[in-house]
Amino acid sequence: MRGMRSAGAVGFSDDGVTVMNAALMRDALTLSAELGFPIMVHCEEHNLNAGAVMNLGETSRKLGLIGSPNAAEDIIVARDIMLAEMTGGHLHVLHVSTAGGVRLIRQAKKRGVHVTAEACPHHWILTDTEVEKQGTNAKMPQPLRTQTDIDAIIEGLCDGTIDAIATDHAPHAPSEKAQGMLDAPNGIIGLETCLPLVFTYLVQPGHLTLTEVISKMTVIPANILGIDRGTLSVGAVGDVTVIDIDSVRPVDVTKSCSKSRNTPFTGWELKGWQVITLRDGREL
Repeated sequence: MRGMRSAGAVGFSDDGVTVMNAALMRDALTLSAELGFPIMVHCEEHNLNAGAVMNLGETSRKLGLIGSPNAAEDIIVARDIMLAEMTGGHLHVLHVSTAGGVRLIRQAKKRGVHVTAEACPHHWILTDTEVEKQGTNAKMPQPLRTQTDIDAIIEGLCDGTIDAIATDHAPHAPSEKAQGMLDAPNGIIGLETCLPLVFTYLVQPGHLTLTEVISKMTVIPANILGIDRGTLSVGAVGDVTVIDIDSVRPVDVTKSCSKSRNTPFTGWELKGWQVITLRDGREL
C-alpha cells in the first residue's frame, strides 16, 4: 500500500469482498491515518449472508431464496467504525443500504470519527419486492432492502450523514443475467440513469436542492478522495455535465451507451437528463 500510494493511488478498497480479518483492517486504517487516504469498504459479514441472493424478509421467504439480514451489513459497519476510531484512519462506507448503517455512521460522526459514506439511487428508490417483479435485474450487493431503510437513507442524505451519491455501476451481459437468481452475477448499470433518478426522486420531492445533490456527486466525492476535481473554478479540469432540468423521457436501454442492459428502471419516466458531457474539456 505504501508503494501504491507513492505511485499515485488515492484510496484503497476491498472491491466488494469484505476483509473479515479485523487485524488486517486495523493495519490498513493505521496506514490510512499515516499517509492520508480513505479505506473504502463493502460491509458484509460473509458468515451471516452465505449463499444470499437478496434481502432477508417477506419476499425472500415467499420466493424461497436465501436472504441477507441487515445485521450482516451493520456488524461490519460497526466494526470498521470502531477500528477507524481506534486508529484515526479515514473509513469510507460504500453503498449504504440499511437504516442501522445510517444510524451507526451518524453516531460515529457525532463522536468525531473520520468516517464518510455514500448511497446509490436504487437503495433509496427500490425495495426488495422488485426481485419478485424483475428477477436478476434487482439482484445486487448490497441487496435492495425495505421502505424503512429507504426512509433512513433519504434522511441520511438530507442531514449529511451520507456524504456522497454513487452508482455502484456493474454492467453484465444479458446472457449472464439470464442465469437465474442463484447463478447470475450481482449488480446493475447506473451511470446514465443516476442524474435523472437523483433529480426525480431527491430534488423534485424537495428532499435536497439541486445544488446539494450536485455537490454530493462532484466536489464532495473529490474531497473524500483528496483529488483536485469537482468544481467549475477557473483553471480546474474541464470535467463538466450539462443538465436539462426540464427534459422528461423514459429510460430506454436500447439507446444506452452501454452494451449491458441490466437495469431495473427500464421504461421509468424520469426528469432532469444530462445532455452534454465533457471530459477534460472534450465532449464525449
